[in-house]
Amino acid sequence: MASTQHKHYHDEEFDTCCNYETYIGSNKVFNENFVEDIMKNVYKILTSGSVKGDTILDISVGLLRFPLFVVADYFKTIIMIDSSNSSIEEMQKWIKREPGSVDKSHMAAFACALKGKSTGWKEQEEKLRIAIKQIVKWDISQENPLGSVTLPQADCLISVMYLDGVCKDHEMYLKTLRHFSSLLKTGGHLILISCINNSYYTVGQHRFSALKYDEKFARKSLKDSGFDVKSFDKIERKFDSPMSDYEYMGCFLSCKEREI
Repeated sequence: MASTQHKHYHDEEFDTCCNYETYIGSNKVFNENFVEDIMKNVYKILTSGSVKGDTILDISVGLLRFPLFVVADYFKTIIMIDSSNSSIEEMQKWIKREPGSVDKSHMAAFACALKGKSTGWKEQEEKLRIAIKQIVKWDISQENPLGSVTLPQADCLISVMYLDGVCKDHEMYLKTLRHFSSLLKTGGHLILISCINNSYYTVGQHRFSALKYDEKFARKSLKDSGFDVKSFDKIERKFDSPMSDYEYMGCFLSCKEREI
């Protein structure tokens, strides 16, 4: 379990914009490893044709939703889910093009580059804005995290490091993963992007706890939640940094085989 002396994602000290600029802002040390390699993996999955449908849910930590610039080419409807009010506010600012919203142009440009295009990032941003139909608050402390909101089961769910940053123990990880499963159709897919063996990450002046687990635990949890892992890509860490201690990143593509 992560150290209790660290802050938590839902604490008021978590600055979602600072987290964004630290790890996925343009010209940052994490950009190639943290953004581009993950986007390449998601692009590979979606271009293979194995994941199809109209609706995809995104449950990720804060503004770590850069794969959506790839996803927007393959799904008509994107529903974003988060448990942080400040993160939801920042997402809405970007969608509405409000002054002071975070700059995501480098992500849109990389999504275009994956398709072999050197231009068109503004159009890619607009495509994503149009595809995002809803932003939903998710209260992880409740038995029914969506409360009174009812969503039809989706074709796909993508999650970038949400389980790592939000879950406080292995039991909570499994419980939340089963919530993920309940949001998917049988036969639907989960794209789960995880930091393996990570115990903390740094935002501004504070260290925040992350749930430490290995690849074996993630695979077993997916199986116990009704998923069958179809593919796994290991994204090696390319640099040393005291900002976070993860060993490597994993991209799991799993199919929901049964209800739990």
